[in-house]
Amino acid sequence: METKLFIDKVFKTAEDLKLEEFEIYFTSSESETIKVFKGEVDTYSNSQNMGISFRTKVDGKMGYSYTESLEEEDILPLIERAISNGKIIENLDVIETYGEKKEYEKIDSFNPDLENISVQEKIDFLLKAEKTALEIDSRIKSVNYCMMGSGKGENIIKNSKGLDLYHKGNSIYAYLAVVVQDGESIKNDAAYIVAKNFSDMDPMQLATEAVSKALKKLNSISIESKEYDVIIENDTFADLLGSMSGIFSAEAVQKGVSKFKGKLHEVVANPLVTITDNPHLKDGYGSAPFDAEGVPTKPKNLIENGVLKTYIHNLKTSKKDGVESTGNASKGGYKGTMGISTFNLYLEKGENSFDTLLNKIQNGILITGFSGLHSGLNSISGDFSLATEGFLIENGVITKPLNQITAAGNFFELLKNIEFIGDDLKFNLSGVGSPSILIKNISISS
Repeated sequence: METKLFIDKVFKTAEDLKLEEFEIYFTSSESETIKVFKGEVDTYSNSQNMGISFRTKVDGKMGYSYTESLEEEDILPLIERAISNGKIIENLDVIETYGEKKEYEKIDSFNPDLENISVQEKIDFLLKAEKTALEIDSRIKSVNYCMMGSGKGENIIKNSKGLDLYHKGNSIYAYLAVVVQDGESIKNDAAYIVAKNFSDMDPMQLATEAVSKALKKLNSISIESKEYDVIIENDTFADLLGSMSGIFSAEAVQKGVSKFKGKLHEVVANPLVTITDNPHLKDGYGSAPFDAEGVPTKPKNLIENGVLKTYIHNLKTSKKDGVESTGNASKGGYKGTMGISTFNLYLEKGENSFDTLLNKIQNGILITGFSGLHSGLNSISGDFSLATEGFLIENGVITKPLNQITAAGNFFELLKNIEFIGDDLKFNLSGVGSPSILIKNISISS
């Protein structure tokens, strides 16, 4: 059955049953991945996922059910399962559906032109990128990863309080990784492009960036273990910020697993620091007009000029704190439970060019990558000890690549110790962004 017709019939059946309060949540996604290797297509995959969840209030508690099948005979069992689950649920938290009459921002996240890009055009892009990378320099040992991914998704929320919302979006990205060798020195690196328009993607630029980054790492040196002033490159700090994003969640605060508990309206970072979650960012990877509960999204500064301004909420956490939801409810698909997440999280850019940061630091280290964020970073305490890639900075110039260094510190102290912020804001593949930053006194061991 066609999706809208199925949803309308579920809604009508729920109304006929005179259910106290109910909501239908539909989500679908489609992703395509192409990988080439040595001039040939190595992998092609296309996956689709869709389903509907239904929730209804039973004696003050919310019961849930879901289905992947959109046939008429599935409608009544879907509703009956939700009612049965509501009767036996033990969670006493009061959960509401949203139905306030508010305006929603018009977010254009879908580019129909992306739907017209053929598989062959994508393959040709990858083959050109791979060929270009291999021909740039004789020290290129291999292109060990050259792939393109594209995806689209849509969401529908309809409930008994009058919500009837729809949003869809799509995007495309390419990723290329190379291995280079000079004598005994072997290094690797990668580059990526995320775009809303295929015309914005340049295979030669992708290849050149990956090769350039890898070649710069060859013949690395060891350095003395001590504290250094450092510049953390934009996408590298974005990775760290993304790994720590849970500290802003009201759910984490209420459970006592965020060090920002009790810190609202207090100084938690250098006054230069403003960290924003902007669901309305033009061409943002995560832009959306409403969250997973149908609450209108809005841009918000989580930290503004160093001061913690707000936590991010869904309806459940906002009710506990007696505040309005910030519109940050999230669901991991139609089967997922309601959680909290950001949309487009980023550190606001400063006024300093990257060259200005180099001139300000004069002597120190440029950090270009962290490894082991899943194991070397404690997202509760903020302590980290991470395998790190980087370069020596001497007299304001990037000079030698560094061999096997480890950076150690604390994320919360790091926020306070930021001294200068660059203007080179960049978003990573997870939709978290940052400019490059200059920080004093980071412990580096060789």
